[in-house]
Amino acid sequence: MALKLSRRHHAIADAGLVTLYWFPEGPREVGGAEGPVPDLLGSSRLSRTRVKATATPQEVTAWNAAALACLSELTPSIAELERVEARLWRWRRRWVSRRWAEGTYGRAKAVFLERVEPAAAAYRPVREAVERRIAEQEQERIDAGRRAYQEQERRLAEARARFAEWEWRQAAADRPLPGGSTPRELAARGETPPAWPAELRETVGDIDAWWRRVHASARNERAREEAVRKVAGAITETAAALEAAGRPGISTVKDRPHEARHGWWVHFDWSGLPDATPLRTPPDMPTGHLYAGQWRGAAYHPDRILLVRRPSGAYGLASVTSESIANGMATRYKWWEREIEGFAQALVPERLDYHAAHTFQVAVSLRITDHADPAVFVPYADAVARRATAAFRAMAAEQALSDPEDTT
Repeated sequence: MALKLSRRHHAIADAGLVTLYWFPEGPREVGGAEGPVPDLLGSSRLSRTRVKATATPQEVTAWNAAALACLSELTPSIAELERVEARLWRWRRRWVSRRWAEGTYGRAKAVFLERVEPAAAAYRPVREAVERRIAEQEQERIDAGRRAYQEQERRLAEARARFAEWEWRQAAADRPLPGGSTPRELAARGETPPAWPAELRETVGDIDAWWRRVHASARNERAREEAVRKVAGAITETAAALEAAGRPGISTVKDRPHEARHGWWVHFDWSGLPDATPLRTPPDMPTGHLYAGQWRGAAYHPDRILLVRRPSGAYGLASVTSESIANGMATRYKWWEREIEGFAQALVPERLDYHAAHTFQVAVSLRITDHADPAVFVPYADAVARRATAAFRAMAAEQALSDPEDTT
């Protein structure tokens, strides 16, 4: 590390001596001083800027000696010239004495240049050598940074290529086979083709292992569809029973939102659900192309939901949500209404999203059923459906209604 020393003065510029370089030697002194910096460097009129430069001990000794020799000549000379400037300042502002003052200053400046020009000429080769060293080392840093960036881009390109290959293999389950059906459709029907196309074998590699995963995906999808059907059926039957009984226990609900809703609160108990952690990470997906972040499953498990009867007579579900307004200085609450089918779909997660840290960006979105182990996903979906249907039955029982037909 070196100090770039600059003293801005028009006379110094005329002498061709604006910048010098000083390499601090020895340990720093208390208070952050740059080692044994000479008193000449303590002037408040001297600008000091750190620059990155390294040199051998011999070069440091020679370059510092040259800088000191130049400063030793420059400092008293510039001090004398500044005293002349201060003495003539008022006289140069007056019209009657301006010519005399400028002549006096011109002679003082000529004496100054005569004294410092030899020192400037002697230091010029040193300054040029230091600046060459600074430029060379800066170029080395730029080149190293460029190489590191290129290496990073190369690795990122390789990671993206691996992910593209992985995506292509995943999409094989949805590409039609000879005959028109996709492997996923065949697995859903429990069928296996007599032979697999060579292109598909080349794409997926181990065809038997891949076909087992497709079957597992179909099993997961059936379990999810069944869970959604159970929940939606229980809600629909509960609503029909309430309507047929004359809507007993219906209340006007005025929560944080200004608008009121008419319906019944349904409370859920999600404790004891099977561990869903294995569902939140694809087991074999390459992630080297992704920025730091985390996987999130979009399961929606509220503590309570309002079964509402709309003015049209249709039933739906509502919960209180909020949004930030006034540049974050206030919060506005409102009702978030959902259809019965949409609510049932949200209870059993369908997508697995990778969220980049500190952003709202979803970098990758996958179907959970394609990657989850049926031994984990099927019991989980069934448990969610049982707890949801139990909550609606409990609410119906509280209203002294007959229990809706058990759909489980």
